[in-house]
Amino acid sequence: MNGKGRSIIGWDEILEGGLAPNATVMSWRGEKGGIEAAQQNHDVLMTPSTNGLYFDHKQSTAEDEPLTIGRNGKGFAHYTKVYNYDPVPAVLTAEQKKYIKGVQANLWTEYIETPAKAEYMIFPRVFALAEIAWTPLEKKDLKNFSEERLALHLARLDETGTNFWVPTAVGQPNKEVTGENHVINLQSPIIGAKIFYTLDGFRPSENAAEYTSPIKINVPQGKKKVLKTIVITPSGKRSVVAETVFNNSAEIK
Repeated sequence: MNGKGRSIIGWDEILEGGLAPNATVMSWRGEKGGIEAAQQNHDVLMTPSTNGLYFDHKQSTAEDEPLTIGRNGKGFAHYTKVYNYDPVPAVLTAEQKKYIKGVQANLWTEYIETPAKAEYMIFPRVFALAEIAWTPLEKKDLKNFSEERLALHLARLDETGTNFWVPTAVGQPNKEVTGENHVINLQSPIIGAKIFYTLDGFRPSENAAEYTSPIKINVPQGKKKVLKTIVITPSGKRSVVAETVFNNSAEIK
């Protein structure tokens, strides 16, 4: 290949037989292969499946997620996981870091039946991919990205009829919360979208209470309550149902 003026590019398995001269490595089984290739002065594209760059993995742990690779979708790649990834490993020297030529995400289509589902799996994660590819580390700002820029980008997609994964409400705790009295402040993740919620155990829809002001939650001693929310865009697209358990020393059954 080199003799014909060409160079090869391959997944990190090509390291196992020894790299050909000028070979470029796509590091998908974590970062190890990319680090090893850069230390050998070979160009690298970072695309580790463990860091959120496999867009065929589901985007949340909610039961509402569609069928993905691994049947119930063991992989989990929320857009914030993508955004928080730095494709240039800190263990490399300044000279070795120059061999990290880019970052790539993958969307394998065994379970992608339609173009609409492909859009659903790509957006909004591809916006985060663009950020980690081009934005200097010191200028990255997840809060600004999630609450301002992404809210605008997704509103535009909603207007054009493009399909996408609708983020859940900003500000909802993603872990169990303990105690008696709570005040929950939420924000719509998309300009023009509405948040609906329940505290009675039922699944929320547009017929549930609409969030318009902070939610005050009182949990009696020995009890627990579950806040369930859903985001609905102007065009009718829906987020998965997000749940937060508020527990005031309730017995585990």
